[in-house]
Amino acid sequence: MKKRFKKIYIEITNKCNLNCSFCGKNKRPLKEMSIDEFKVVIEKIKPYTDYIYLHIKGEPLLHPKLDEILSICDKEKIEVNTTTNATLIKEKFNILNSHKSLRQINISLHSENNYKDYFEKVFETCKILSTKMFISYRIWNLENFKLDKKSTDIVNKIIASYNLSPLIVEKLYNDTDIKIDNNTFVNKENLFVWPDLSNNLEIDNKCYGLDTHIGILSDGTVVPCCLDGNGEINLGNIFKEDLSDILNSKKVKEIIEGFKNNKSICELCKNCNFRNRFVNH
Repeated sequence: MKKRFKKIYIEITNKCNLNCSFCGKNKRPLKEMSIDEFKVVIEKIKPYTDYIYLHIKGEPLLHPKLDEILSICDKEKIEVNTTTNATLIKEKFNILNSHKSLRQINISLHSENNYKDYFEKVFETCKILSTKMFISYRIWNLENFKLDKKSTDIVNKIIASYNLSPLIVEKLYNDTDIKIDNNTFVNKENLFVWPDLSNNLEIDNKCYGLDTHIGILSDGTVVPCCLDGNGEINLGNIFKEDLSDILNSKKVKEIIEGFKNNKSICELCKNCNFRNRFVNH
């Protein structure tokens, strides 16, 4: 019986139209998956999952063949989540609204941009999209939320646009996961330090990488999780190898066994503090 993953992250492009300070920096050559490459990925991962996330690094709505990518997912009956800075969401509305495979759009409202009428365009577009899919607005500053002007400004814009009741407003300020409308949620999370070999953390702990999920970068590199955006833990290349061979490699087995025993085998994992947070939930 094949290993089944809750989700597989697929980076269709590592290009982005922003350069936000909280996002881990891309150290790889810029690349977008071709349609033929994406077809190879889908064919090889189909036996392993029913859900994909079109995101690791980069802005997925930038991909020039996004419509074709989602059409492939429609045909293969694979459900799709994606994460976006939403600067292009109104421009790409017709594409996003026309594919039954698209299940959820996560929107990083904390993105650092100077786009005119950004929030108005995002909320206007998402209110329509939410009739067909889930919308998750992400705010990345939970720890200092009430003291951070940008965070409270964002929340105030949400309150005004959705004409929220006092009860929901109270939840927005005090809870972390709040339903504000039909299929529409606000999720607040702490900022975190992206894993990097220079972090000097020396952490040992369990991780859900290679258990509930794996990641596939735009050049085909398979990685244990979505936080290895620079392919530091290169497990193989899905364009050249079968996923079963990659997952049954000695390296993968050693990483999995290490996590079972609260040990980080890879240097990048030792320098990742995101795992502590998510193991404790």
